[in-house]
Amino acid sequence: MKQRFFLVALAALLTAACGPNREERINQIEDFEDSVFESANVADPATADQLAEMYVAFADKYPSDSLSPIYLLKAGEVMSNTQHTDEAVALFDRIAANYPDFEEVPTCLFLKGNAYEMNAQYDEAREAYQEYLDRYPNHLFSDQVRLMMPRLGMTPEEMLADILAHANDSIIAQE
Repeated sequence: MKQRFFLVALAALLTAACGPNREERINQIEDFEDSVFESANVADPATADQLAEMYVAFADKYPSDSLSPIYLLKAGEVMSNTQHTDEAVALFDRIAANYPDFEEVPTCLFLKGNAYEMNAQYDEAREAYQEYLDRYPNHLFSDQVRLMMPRLGMTPEEMLADILAHANDSIIAQE
């Protein structure tokens, strides 16, 4: 009888130690996302970090799951938006390296440049944007990147003035 109780207790302990299963983790993430975005707590750095950690933990636990690159992308966006540039870039690089067939790899490369740009790391941003253009010259954001790359580091006012000053050049070039 004691041996049977011990085996049942051991099985329960091992099950609990393994943590939530895939579906429970997804539900936890979705519930947390709902609470964060519903109450606009995403601006709170601790909340944002917790959400990003949940995404990454899922991807670490289930690296071959189709949700993993999606969650890593979301984690990268959260990290980028909370000025955790190095963490964001590492996540975008991880997606590109580990999920080369993921349809959002081009977006990851764009977001990598954007993360650097938001952190005023203009040389790194230029390099990331150039990689994006080299690999995906006709992607959704490529025209935007071509327009913005020469203006990295300018204030919004300087950018507008520069764009307007060169607007005629673009029109003449198209004719």
